[in-house]
Amino acid sequence: MADKDFKVKNKLVVKGISSAGPLTIDSSGNVDSTSSIPTQYGGTGTTTSPNAGQILYSSSGTNYAPTDISTLVINWTASTVSSNITLSKNINYLVDTTSARTLTLPASPSNGDEVRIFDASNNALTNNITIQPNGNKIQGSVQTFIIDSNGAAAILIYTGSTYGWLIA
Repeated sequence: MADKDFKVKNKLVVKGISSAGPLTIDSSGNVDSTSSIPTQYGGTGTTTSPNAGQILYSSSGTNYAPTDISTLVINWTASTVSSNITLSKNINYLVDTTSARTLTLPASPSNGDEVRIFDASNNALTNNITIQPNGNKIQGSVQTFIIDSNGAAAILIYTGSTYGWLIA
């Protein structure tokens, strides 16, 4: 990600910065980009991640130091799918559609769980990707969801037992 300029209100206090702390400040007053900002102060807590040194805050700009950073950070992984499988949360599924596939949603999802499904072979029109609800609802009813468009992608977010999986 390229460096971005942004405006900061006067008298902004960034917690966790001190002369004895883990962060360093250059002669212009800028936080050293190789420093880590601790998670308890809204940072990533690492200098090795792609987001090292960045501060996380709410879109309203009022919460610069979230108390529970785990609700803001999701570590997504990718999985190539070339058979019928049961899905897990927070995984990008790259589906090989050289054959039709049936994917089954997690049996016991929690609110906010997500799965992302991609037609990686650009052939879902011929070889559909069928999503089974696994006892839950999709878009408010117990039904299957079929991806039947080449190169399509779907994000499914679990919203609770009443509506089930929302397709975004």
